[in-house]
Amino acid sequence: MMKKKFAAAALALTLMALPLAACQNTGSSTTAGTTVAGTTAAGATTQATNAGTETPGTSAAGSLVSADPVTFSIFLSFNNIAFDSSWPVWQEIAKRTNVSLESVIAQSSSDESQAFQLMLSSGKLADIVGYVSMSELEQLGYDGGLLPLNDLIKEYAPDLQAMLDADPAFKRTATAADGNIYFIPRNFENRFAEFYWIRQDWLDKLNLQVPTTVEELHDVLLAFREQDPNGNGEKDEVPFFDRAGSKQQDEILNLWDSSLEFYPREGKMTYEPLGENFKYGMEQAIKWYEEGIIDQEYFTRGAKGRDTLMSANQGGFTHDWSSASNYNNSLQAEIPGLNMTAIAPPADQNGVVKERSTNNPGVGWGIASTAENPETIMKFFNFFFTEEGAELMNWGLEGETFEEVDGKKQLTEEFLKREGTPIGNLRAMGSRYRIGYPSTLEAELSTYTEFARAAAELYQGNPEWYVENLPPYADGKLELKFTEEESKEYSRIMGDVAPYVLEKYQSWILGTADFTAEYDGFIEELNRRNINRAVEIVDAAYQRYLG
Repeated sequence: MMKKKFAAAALALTLMALPLAACQNTGSSTTAGTTVAGTTAAGATTQATNAGTETPGTSAAGSLVSADPVTFSIFLSFNNIAFDSSWPVWQEIAKRTNVSLESVIAQSSSDESQAFQLMLSSGKLADIVGYVSMSELEQLGYDGGLLPLNDLIKEYAPDLQAMLDADPAFKRTATAADGNIYFIPRNFENRFAEFYWIRQDWLDKLNLQVPTTVEELHDVLLAFREQDPNGNGEKDEVPFFDRAGSKQQDEILNLWDSSLEFYPREGKMTYEPLGENFKYGMEQAIKWYEEGIIDQEYFTRGAKGRDTLMSANQGGFTHDWSSASNYNNSLQAEIPGLNMTAIAPPADQNGVVKERSTNNPGVGWGIASTAENPETIMKFFNFFFTEEGAELMNWGLEGETFEEVDGKKQLTEEFLKREGTPIGNLRAMGSRYRIGYPSTLEAELSTYTEFARAAAELYQGNPEWYVENLPPYADGKLELKFTEEESKEYSRIMGDVAPYVLEKYQSWILGTADFTAEYDGFIEELNRRNINRAVEIVDAAYQRYLG
C-alpha cells in the first residue's frame, strides 16, 4: 500500500516536472551481489567504495554490520556537493562496516533541490535518502516513499535508541506529527550557531565602546559610516552587512525582536509581521537604510558579499557563523590590525537580549520503502551513534586529521597547516557530513580560530539569551512537524502570503513604497489571505512539539 501511494505521488510530480525529467538517464549497477536501479542526472556516474574487495575480519572488531560485503544506493548532498564515496573517511567506513554506498547524484551536480525533484519524478528512490528539508523528507514518508523507522531502530539500532531515550529534544526533532520517525537527524551538543561580529579595530580607532543596546549600535554604526575608520579618505564603509540567504531579510528585523516568520511568544506561536515589534522594527530599519547604515546593496550583493566587503576593508558589523573570524588571519597582511570580534546580542528596544540562531540538525537520512535490506541499513545507521562511528564523523582519521594527547583528541598540527579552513578540509575528507550522528562540542571547537572560540564560549555561557524549547531553527524558519493535511493547507496559505510579505518588506526598506501609508492595508491584506488560519496550524504543531 505504501509503495502504491508513493508511486501515485511520484506520478503527480512527474507530470509537474516533465521538462526536467527529459534530462535524465536511467540505469542500474550491480556490486557485491546487490542490484541498484535508479535515475541520475545526465552524465552521472555512480560512486562506490571498495568495501566489496574487503574481507570480513579486516574491519575493526565489532563494527561489521554485514557478514558479506553489501552495497546500497544513496541520495545525499551537502552545500550542493554530492556525496562521494572516494572520500577517505568513507573508504574507512566501508572497510570497517562492510557497507559500500553508491551515489545516484552526478558529481557535477550543483543543485541539490533539482536533483531531488528529478529522483522523485523518476519514481525510483535510492535505498538511502538524505535531504536538506525535514518537511519534505517527512512528506516523502507520509507518501510511502520512506519507511517508518521506529521498529527498526528498536530492534537493530541500540546506540541510536539510547540517544533518543536520553535526549527528548533529539527525539522531538526526529519524530513526525504522526508519531513515526522517517529520518535520522544529526544531534548537536552545542547550542550556539551564529554570532554578532563587529570591527573591534574600528571601535578602537574611533574611541568607541562596544554597543550593548540597539540604540548604542545605531550610534556606533553611524560613526562607522561618517568618520572614515578604514582611513582611506572616502565614505565607503558599509556598517551593517549580511550574506545572501533565506534568513537575510530577518537579520535586520531581529535587532528589534521581529522577523518575517513565525515565532513563539508566551507559549503561543505568532506571525511576527502582525506584531508591534515588526512595525517598530520596520520604522527603524527604514531609517537605518536612509542613513547609509545598512548596506545599500543589501538585497543584491550575493553570497560572496561578505568576502567582497571584508577584503575591501569596508564591512563593519554582521551576524554570521564562526567563519567570520577567519578574516582576522587571512587578511592580516592586507589589513594590519583587522579584528572581527564577537559581541553579545544588543538589547532590543524593550531591553531584551536574545539570540535567535540555534544549531540546526541539518536534517539527516532515511530508508526508502523500496530498499531490499532495511535491517542492514539500520545497523549501518546505528554505527554512526557508536563511539567509533561518531569519531569518524566528528574527527576524521586518527593519525591523519587528529591525534590523542593526554587523553584528549585534537587536530594535528600538519592538518591545521593545510590550505583552507579546518572545517572545509574535514568535509573534503568526508567528515561532518549531513547524516545522522552525534556532533560533539569538543569536535566543533577544534576547527575554530581563537576568535571563534571566544565567541562560542561567550554564547554557550549565556543560555538565557536563547528561547527555551525552540524547535530547530533553519535559515530563519522554524522546522515544525505538520500532519499531512496541515502541511497542504499551510503551504497553500503561505504560498500566497510569504511572497507578498517579502515584496512589501523590500520595497519599504529600499524606499520604493511608503511603509506608513501602506501599513494598515498590509495588515488587512494578510487577514484577507487567511494568515490567522496559518497561525492556528503552526501553533497546533508547536503545541505538539512542546508535548
